[in-house]
Amino acid sequence: MVFPVSTRAVGAFALIAASACAPAWAAWPNDKPIELVVGFAAGGETDVLARTLAPFMQKHLSDGANIVVVNKPGASGAIANSYVQRAAKDGYTVAMVNTPPMNFMPLVQSTPYDPDQFALIGRVVSDPTLLVVRDDSPYTSLKDLVAAVKAKPDSVSIGQNGLGSNGGVALNVLMLESGAAFTEVPFAGTGQSKIALMGGHVDMIFASHTAVPNPAAEQTKLRILAQFVDARAPMLPNVPTAKEEGFDVVVPSDRGLAVDKGVPAEVRERLQVALEAALKDPGFLDAAKSFSAILAYKPGSAWQGDIDAAEAPLTRLAAQLKQRGVIAGN
Repeated sequence: MVFPVSTRAVGAFALIAASACAPAWAAWPNDKPIELVVGFAAGGETDVLARTLAPFMQKHLSDGANIVVVNKPGASGAIANSYVQRAAKDGYTVAMVNTPPMNFMPLVQSTPYDPDQFALIGRVVSDPTLLVVRDDSPYTSLKDLVAAVKAKPDSVSIGQNGLGSNGGVALNVLMLESGAAFTEVPFAGTGQSKIALMGGHVDMIFASHTAVPNPAAEQTKLRILAQFVDARAPMLPNVPTAKEEGFDVVVPSDRGLAVDKGVPAEVRERLQVALEAALKDPGFLDAAKSFSAILAYKPGSAWQGDIDAAEAPLTRLAAQLKQRGVIAGN
């Protein structure tokens, strides 16, 4: 027996069915907090950037959005990156990623995350990597420094913040490109390496610009020997790049936002639009004065292009490090 069904009943059933099949992210971003995950301790450069950015990101997402910064420090960001990739693919877990650690560490050791599984939302800052000496250093150019070290290997010590850090990568690429053998001295952070440099315990250090914004004003006067970026940074017009000195070493310290590729494209697009709007917001620009010189927005696709371009030299570097026994081979 067939029972007649009213048109109204059919319509109601269709509405219920459509609601049941609606994507879980339909209410995004208003029904729970968005975690902005930082792979470094509270108070550091990445953390300060995230906490400055968060309220302006949520402002430009919606009136009901709420972004909270969550610190998952350790393993050059690997713990945080893994946390984000294991989370639900609903847009409520966003990573503040750092390069080169994000894309270099998987080349030299097993990591609990896959850099290719990240969809980049956008780059926020690009911090020049610098080679810094004391003002009384006898070295006046990167070219002369390399020549001196090639004539007398291991005669110059350089401090850096670990293999996966921008300084660690820059130093090892420089040695690979130049053939000069420096003595590497690892530190847990730039604060430690700066103290060692000022005290004469190392000859020079790699540091980001934000760590030495005014070298001549330090307690012990410092000087920037070279910057490891593609073109001279606007705030360092008188400091030559490594490329100008004949060494193709470009290793900026970039920081920006990413999500797992499983997050719906519509959510990723809204995050990118909100990020771009936040970075233009007068309130953010006022709050970000301390690092305004390194703000360098790029949409995710363009930033991914930079990372793809760095893959070949970083892969060569990883192979070279294995040959030298710096890291274990596979």
